[in-house]
Amino acid sequence: MDYKKVFETMVNETAKYLINNRLKTMVLGLSGGLDSTVTAAICRAVVELHPEQQFKFIGVSLPCTSNSIEENDSAMQAMQAFCTEYWVENLQAQYLLLKATCEQRYASTPISQGNIKARLRMIYLYNLASVTGGLVMDTDNLTEHNLGFWTIHGDVADYNPIGGLWKHEVYQLCKYLFTEVYTDENDPRHRALRAAYDIMPTDGNGVAAGGDMAQIAPGHTYEDVDDILKTYLEQGDDPQAMKRLNDAYSAETVERVLARHRGSEFKRKRMPLVIERSLYDN
Repeated sequence: MDYKKVFETMVNETAKYLINNRLKTMVLGLSGGLDSTVTAAICRAVVELHPEQQFKFIGVSLPCTSNSIEENDSAMQAMQAFCTEYWVENLQAQYLLLKATCEQRYASTPISQGNIKARLRMIYLYNLASVTGGLVMDTDNLTEHNLGFWTIHGDVADYNPIGGLWKHEVYQLCKYLFTEVYTDENDPRHRALRAAYDIMPTDGNGVAAGGDMAQIAPGHTYEDVDDILKTYLEQGDDPQAMKRLNDAYSAETVERVLARHRGSEFKRKRMPLVIERSLYDN
């Protein structure tokens, strides 16, 4: 894939959407992870592409105690490198209050607690977008969409530049940016992208220890998961395709990934605006 074309398309399409809809502000919640940092790089490029529009890019880190120090540090690096305005707002107190309120009737679960955190962050970000004349940027990728690895009315937002990329492709786009665009190792943009590239991906909500793969496919990589999903979406239950996947990753792993895909179909009925990969993948 031509990642130069990918990046330029994402920047141009995002700018076009803002201009056509008379929006002035991009609001982004930064977790310190790969997806939000790459999205931040896109947003900053939009600001620089159209100085006459005076776009504002506001980044906010909204941690709870389930976020690691490494994630919080990476989020700060990304905000300092790319945002025109940024700050940290810790939501732990608000989370504990709402969690206690919800638990007056039914006990919560690790997943429901993570959803509370995600939805609190989105309340904050949407309020910020409302008062600044902007939109909330979505950072979910194609892998997450197909696994249901996101919260309805939580970490899904208005406009998604990277939604057409599989997770391993987001890694490649990030690598392109810090090796071919922001090449100076002393450049804050290079350091922020490199930190996000190297960090262990997590949901940031403390649902499961060990990062994303502990929940999705223990012992495997996003390249493996993407291969399983892409093969299934293109070939369905074709016996030869399933045999190749089972031989490569084990039948248990394949079924674990596909069960998440099938079980989250209801989530994909309502999706944010995504830059379609057909605009750059040819």
